[in-house]
Amino acid sequence: MYASSLSPRLHKAYKARCVSLPVRLHPSVRRIQEVVSRVRALGSSSLESRTMVRDGLSGLTEIYRCLSEDLFKSSSETQQALLNSGLMDELLEVSLKYLEVCGGAKDGASRIKKSVVELQSALRRSKKGGEFSLEGDVDAYLATRKEIKKEIKKYMVMSKETEACLESSVWCGGRDDQDMSALVRVMQETSVITCFVLRTVLSFLSSPKGLKSKNHHQHKGWGIVMKLVKKGIDHHHHEKEFSCLELEAMEAELGKVVVVTTREDQEDEKEISEEVSEMIQCAVVKSKDVEAAMEELEEGLEGLFKVMIQARVSLLNILST
Repeated sequence: MYASSLSPRLHKAYKARCVSLPVRLHPSVRRIQEVVSRVRALGSSSLESRTMVRDGLSGLTEIYRCLSEDLFKSSSETQQALLNSGLMDELLEVSLKYLEVCGGAKDGASRIKKSVVELQSALRRSKKGGEFSLEGDVDAYLATRKEIKKEIKKYMVMSKETEACLESSVWCGGRDDQDMSALVRVMQETSVITCFVLRTVLSFLSSPKGLKSKNHHQHKGWGIVMKLVKKGIDHHHHEKEFSCLELEAMEAELGKVVVVTTREDQEDEKEISEEVSEMIQCAVVKSKDVEAAMEELEEGLEGLFKVMIQARVSLLNILST
């Protein structure tokens, strides 16, 4: 998935109008262009999903810092160009949507981390007590994951609506003035890359994908984790879909526990107990990986949220001058 794939028409529009950046514009314009190119390249890289999401958020945070601390607070000439660009209303409108999506993604990461920590405690208690009745705890975890996915779907729709807004005539229309054209273009590319990174984060949080259970018979809410065991984890496939591999690995381990504890041919209970105990320990380790991944994501989204607010405040200050 590339940044350009989010909006082929928009990508074509601003690509066709590529112009050399005028010297009179603030140096941060060129810096933003460089970071945008770097972040866009992540979409075609072979980086592990978690690393790609982290680097994407870091790059996007750098872009918004350049906007809020440099470009929007630079010369009065640049500020006037922004006012004359016809973009202010659109920029303020989409900035609100970006903030809502970013905040929603941060909340999703926080909720996943909390549910995983609770599941981790249940796993430890079960291992210590020698009892392997974890179905209720995992059912609660899966119910939370289902709620989070529903929320994420809402924010994914919002990001698509924002993408449609970017394809308006104001953004894509041709401009004769090169200074204005370069300014409009950097705003376009910032918006496109924001959609790309935020939707990548949402995809990361909504994994695993394509694993809906058709029935729950004796396993009730265990359908997803059971299917993970049968399916296995295809790292290459999930990298393309920006899935959280740590999350999938943990759920796969939970599925193995279910398979063993629900076997009907348990001849040696002691042997089975030792086997499940080892699996639970492995699931605990995997859950720690998920906790670390979600905490890292939370921090990245928090940093991005703050600089996005700063950029919006800087825009509002330009309007008030």
